[in-house]
Amino acid sequence: MSAFETLFKQGKNTAEFIATGTPEQIADLQRWQAMLESQSEAVEKALAPAQRAAGRFRLLVAAEMWCPDCHRNIPPMALLCQRLPGIEMAIITRDEAQPFIELLGVDKVKIPMAVVLDEAFTPLGVFIERPASVVNGDAEQLEAYRRGELLAETISDISAIIAA
Repeated sequence: MSAFETLFKQGKNTAEFIATGTPEQIADLQRWQAMLESQSEAVEKALAPAQRAAGRFRLLVAAEMWCPDCHRNIPPMALLCQRLPGIEMAIITRDEAQPFIELLGVDKVKIPMAVVLDEAFTPLGVFIERPASVVNGDAEQLEAYRRGELLAETISDISAIIAA
């Protein structure tokens, strides 16, 4: 069994992960989830590349319920898995994800960090903390992200990894 498979099997599903939060943290995550549901056109566009991909995929996500970026990005990841039955997700804590440092050659585990895996648990790519458009963008992009206007970008980034 590969290290990624072992980590995936010890992960929580979305509901179990959310249940680890405080009422305030859960409410914040649900606020972003509701906002995402109102962005159906952007979501459909973001899902398209992954919908065309053949095979089964897994998202192994390092996240914590105290993290605001996790509140924003877990709902889009969960929606991707909900809409595309060939994709499963397991969520582990940042401490449990420490093997990512060696396995992926990263300096540290930033959260959320989603490793996109194929059927054989081979990593295809990684989503780290925020969508690429925000990481590579300017202050205006960051503010749009903070307002919840770019939630579908998380789906878009992961969808692109799956489709590659």
